[in-house]
Amino acid sequence: MQQILSMIDANSLTFIFTSLIMNLVLLILLIINYNLTDSLREKYKRLVKGSSGKNIESILMDHIERVEGIQEEFKQLYSKIDVLENRISFSIQKIGIVRYNAFEDVGSDLSYSIALLDDNNNGIILTGIHSRVETVSYAKPIKDGKSNYHLSVEELQALERAKSNDLDKINIKGGRSNKDID
Repeated sequence: MQQILSMIDANSLTFIFTSLIMNLVLLILLIINYNLTDSLREKYKRLVKGSSGKNIESILMDHIERVEGIQEEFKQLYSKIDVLENRISFSIQKIGIVRYNAFEDVGSDLSYSIALLDDNNNGIILTGIHSRVETVSYAKPIKDGKSNYHLSVEELQALERAKSNDLDKINIKGGRSNKDID
C-alpha cells in the first residue's frame, strides 16, 4: 500500500493535469450535447405544437391523413385544369385588327377588319366597309389560319396580326416571355 501512495505522491502533478484535461474535454462534450438536445427539443416542440398532449404517433397519423387528403384534392384540381385548358384552346385567344379608309372620298379610317382566332388558328374575320351612304359588314370563316374565301389585303393583315398575337408569348406583367426570344 505504501508503494501505491508513494507512486501517487510522485506523479500527483501528472494526475491533476490529466484529470483537468479530461474534465475540460467532458465539459466541451457536455456543451455540444446540450446544443444538440436543445435543437431536438425545439424540433419536438414544433412537431407537437397544438397537439394538446397527443403522442407523436397520433400526430404523424393526423399529418399523413391531411397529406393524403391534399393529394386527392390536387388530383381533382389537375383534372379540372385539364378540362379548362381544353376549353380555353377553343376560345378566342388571338385578335388582330386593321383600320383603314376603304374609299378616298370618306374621311378617317372608319372601315375595319378584325380577325378573331382560337389557339388552333380557327375563327372568323369580321370586316366592316364604311362609305358615305352605308356600312356593310360581313364575316369569313378561318380554319387552320386560312380561309376558303378570297381575303383582301386588310383582312390578310388582320389575320397575320392575330396569328402573331399569341397569348403564350405575353406574360401577366405585360412583357414578352422567353418563348418570344427564341
